[in-house]
Amino acid sequence: MIMTPEIGVTSQVIHRAKWYKFIGELGFKAIEINRQNSKLHFNLYFLEKIKRYMAGFDLSIHSGTSGIFQAQESFTEADLAILNAEIDVCRYLGANQLIFHLNDGFISAADKKRLKSMLSRAADLGVETLYESNSAAVADYAFDILESFPRVGYVLDLGHLNNGQGRGVLGCPTDDFVRQVRARVVYVHASNNSGLRDEHNGLEEGSLDWRHILDMLDLSKILKIIVEVRRVEMIERTTAELMSYLEGHRLAQRLCAFG
Repeated sequence: MIMTPEIGVTSQVIHRAKWYKFIGELGFKAIEINRQNSKLHFNLYFLEKIKRYMAGFDLSIHSGTSGIFQAQESFTEADLAILNAEIDVCRYLGANQLIFHLNDGFISAADKKRLKSMLSRAADLGVETLYESNSAAVADYAFDILESFPRVGYVLDLGHLNNGQGRGVLGCPTDDFVRQVRARVVYVHASNNSGLRDEHNGLEEGSLDWRHILDMLDLSKILKIIVEVRRVEMIERTTAELMSYLEGHRLAQRLCAFG
């Protein structure tokens, strides 16, 4: 059986407080709830309402944290507490993945130990934790985290990858980076940009050759490709481009299978 990723959409494209009432109208089964942009309170009454609206969807949650380990210890403790609470929210809503960011820079051994404790708790509860590079990807930071946490999957954000190269901070050719992380990529954020800002444009509105990047990945390992554009109007064309690409990929696989 030929496996290809599920195409989904982020809740951040709905610019309404009650996003959960409208996101089903977009026609996707896979929904990524972005806590940085969409209301998802730590409140059981509220979460029960979300659970009713989200019944039947394949959910993942993008953490509301950004940089976890900070110079102010109380801020670090607060962010770690949020991550732990988000693990519980995943369990409550039946969300299968929790996507998180870390600070730019290398994480100390002591902070890695604290993060490992949180990740172990998530694994024990059946929540898959996925690491995503920041808005301009830096290869060495990503390599360090993936090497330090071999059970953590990687979210390849196409826009962040393009920004890393465009701003000159990725630290290696784009293809080299993709080859290095390929085995760990299980999830993709799909958008494009000019290579200077995280614009969240549609896939055909930017400088990244996104088809070439997807060609380099093992799509049989990719759980979801989440359309992460800034406006609802951009969703239809980007989804059509992805569906066309994946159909071509499936056809190529069939032809290879039959020699």
